[in-house]
Amino acid sequence: MRIARTISEVRSLVRAARAQGQRVGFVPTMGAFHAGHESLMNAARRECDHVVVSIFVNPTQFTDNTEFGRYPRDEEQDARIAERQGADVLFAPEVPEIYPSRFATTVSVAGELVEMLRRTGLTKDGQLTGMCTIITKLLNIVQPDVVYFGEKDLPHWVAVERMARDLNLPQQIKVLPTVREPDGLAMSSRNVHLGENRKKAVVLHQVLSAVASNLKAGETDAAALRARALSTMDFNVPDGGVTLEYFEILDRDTLEPVTAVRAPVILAIGARVGDVSLLDILRPELPESIRPADPMAALAAGPRQSRESALTPQPSN
Repeated sequence: MRIARTISEVRSLVRAARAQGQRVGFVPTMGAFHAGHESLMNAARRECDHVVVSIFVNPTQFTDNTEFGRYPRDEEQDARIAERQGADVLFAPEVPEIYPSRFATTVSVAGELVEMLRRTGLTKDGQLTGMCTIITKLLNIVQPDVVYFGEKDLPHWVAVERMARDLNLPQQIKVLPTVREPDGLAMSSRNVHLGENRKKAVVLHQVLSAVASNLKAGETDAAALRARALSTMDFNVPDGGVTLEYFEILDRDTLEPVTAVRAPVILAIGARVGDVSLLDILRPELPESIRPADPMAALAAGPRQSRESALTPQPSN
């Protein structure tokens, strides 16, 4: 595996791969690798000939300089993991390489979809602009055929899908299932900061699972399902320490909040556990009464076909 520090280095390595007719897969990350990252690398390795993994803790994605400073970093360990997963190139630039002096251009996504993400609390002002800007830059630098994201980071891949469509970006975007700890906690680089609150953090998955169970049992009223979410959180963390930031039931196609479940939905939750912000999502099974009669009907959704296929659980190491 080669470690590239500069844009010219990684471009040269990718050009050499393309000269041999190789298909390029790309996994953009902020490092502090866990099994979720490994599942993305593993998928890229299976599906592509040449795999590039990036590590860049993007300062423009953070609304708080303290959070940026304490984001976990361990490049040496990350490099070992990336090499073990079969990455050909690890792109690990410094901030000045990505944001040169007097950098003044950003990429933002607007419209009803992003306004909904802000309104429901799934993202904060500035975060998506920072993320879309860095992803646009990385895609221009690496120019992969396929780019891989984790399902848990819903605001990210939703915005990237919209950006790719609007800007005619040629890359295929694949979203893969969330990888979880044995107790259900979604793997996140931020989990390392949970400390004694680690046991409380699993409440996010417990809330999603409880609501999914109610939905499967036939409850489709969103207000009742939300009440179930709140009662589950109160019951499982009676002594506090977890602050709910949002819980939403979203139409899977439009991502608009629903008042009643009549079609496939996504359950999304965000909470602050101690001083750590975590998020998670779940795609629940529908009750028989509203389950689509033709399971192939979802394929008629057009642009979303690739995502639905990608969200089928994948084997990992």
